Amino acid sequence: MFKRLTIVASLFFISIAFSCNAVFANGFKNDALLDTEATGMATVFVAQADSPSAVQFNPAGLTQLKGNHARVGYTSAVPRNFRTDTSGNNKSSAQVDNFLVPNMYFVNSLKSENWKFGLGVTSPYGLGTDWADDSFARFQTTESSLQVLQINPTVAYKYNDMISLGFGIDYIMSETSSHKRIADGDGPGGGTGNGGFGDFHAKGNDDGWGYNLGLLVKPSDKHSIGVSYRSKVDLTYKGTVSMTNMSSGIYAGVFPDNYVTGMESRLTLPQTISLGYAFRPNQKWTVEADGIWTDWSSVQEDFAKYTEEGNATRLAVLNDGNPLAKDWNATMSYGIAAKYQATDQLVLRCGYLYAETPVPAANFEPSMIDMDMHSVSLGAGYALKKDLTVDVAYFGGFYKDRYITNDIASTTSNLDGMYESYVNVFSVSFTYKY
Repeated sequence: MFKRLTIVASLFFISIAFSCNAVFANGFKNDALLDTEATGMATVFVAQADSPSAVQFNPAGLTQLKGNHARVGYTSAVPRNFRTDTSGNNKSSAQVDNFLVPNMYFVNSLKSENWKFGLGVTSPYGLGTDWADDSFARFQTTESSLQVLQINPTVAYKYNDMISLGFGIDYIMSETSSHKRIADGDGPGGGTGNGGFGDFHAKGNDDGWGYNLGLLVKPSDKHSIGVSYRSKVDLTYKGTVSMTNMSSGIYAGVFPDNYVTGMESRLTLPQTISLGYAFRPNQKWTVEADGIWTDWSSVQEDFAKYTEEGNATRLAVLNDGNPLAKDWNATMSYGIAAKYQATDQLVLRCGYLYAETPVPAANFEPSMIDMDMHSVSLGAGYALKKDLTVDVAYFGGFYKDRYITNDIASTTSNLDGMYESYVNVFSVSFTYKY
């Protein structure tokens, strides 16, 4: 029964999750989209990890669960991005998108008191930005998308009453796509607007493997310490680049009307280390503080290799701005959260999280709007029945305004200005115990 349920639900959620983009901050890390219960505590959860989402936050915590569990959740993330030019007179807004991101967890006791098996299907990373085709950013980016689906089987072992260990495998499937306009020199500013612009589309996909480790130490009922590690994952995207509307202006005769060539690029998802301490002064209250290190130094440049093109003139056009320097930095996030068991059926949650941006000002670009972030969260869980619980949560991410002056832009566009951003996240999940 459990095996059939796992297979059916996994296929269902894979089809949904891989069809949608996720979006968040701290690079393109999506912790607030992974589980409603943890989201209600601003993802400050590694030292508690007493729910099915321990698969994601600290697999060692699975040993605290009694019986078998199935959790299904959905998260709605609505980001808003703005840019005001250096004159302060012109404000641009990115398109408003509502990203719907599912998550799913299964936990099975394996008919053993000390062993647990868990399975998670989540989207831990993702990116989606959408600027208008005639915006200030059009020659750098109009649409950028990174989709990441993670399937995470996990085992946990209770060594004794104080120490539990966890180990999991991360199977990552990912797709990336982007679009920008190309100025062909036919008219002022690079184009006339009626045939003076070309279009550049790129897309690719790959899958990769990683692993994760967890440790939970509970010296007493009042104290617990959690440590979780996730490895980096190397991805090599293979796909195509297509160019259209290139038959006029300076590129006439260089590219055919519908040009397609092979493309290859690389991305390394970062390794992370999370450390948390939880304190339970009584049976009703739990307070936790976490620190999370994310090694974004794995993102150093955006380089594309055109695998099927040998023409020097075409390659010169394709490689304009390639590689694009990133030089991201490792970051820290700090959070504190509280949980209150109001009644036997009702639990209340809240949290605060501060996350640093890995993106240096010199390499800031509109496809990755990212600044230091302050976030607050509220959540609640209610037992509808003895074996069925519903959880809801709100997470608000508020970014520190960032004034940018750099040389990323081409001669046909200017990216300098003040950038503002915020995101609203709403989440709901249902947990069934059997």
